[in-house]
Amino acid sequence: MSLTANVVVRFTQDNVPEGNGILQQDDPRPRTARVTQQFIANNNISLLNWASMSPDMSPVEHVWDELKRRVYARPQPPVNAQQLEDAVIEEWNAIPQAFIANLVQSMRHRCVALINARGGFTRY
Repeated sequence: MSLTANVVVRFTQDNVPEGNGILQQDDPRPRTARVTQQFIANNNISLLNWASMSPDMSPVEHVWDELKRRVYARPQPPVNAQQLEDAVIEEWNAIPQAFIANLVQSMRHRCVALINARGGFTRY
């Protein structure tokens, strides 16, 4: 299993109540890997499909970007999978809730911008 597929599966196992989850996903290969799709099917997780041309509409993409910046900015970068997992968990927990709240609050403006752009790119 790829590292990305493993992270998706483990995150979902830890954070999505069985039979009560909706996972937003577009079509990048790691998220459509067979093992990931099997896990989603076996655990009755509903999918909310998302247009792959509109990643800026998804607040979580901005959270992933912030997480990546935090992991890369660490004084000692991870050198193996365990250190990477530990760093990701530590940095994920350190992201201020205000950062996430601001992203959620921006959804109305994001939707209006996307409608005005007729589905094209926006400043977000």
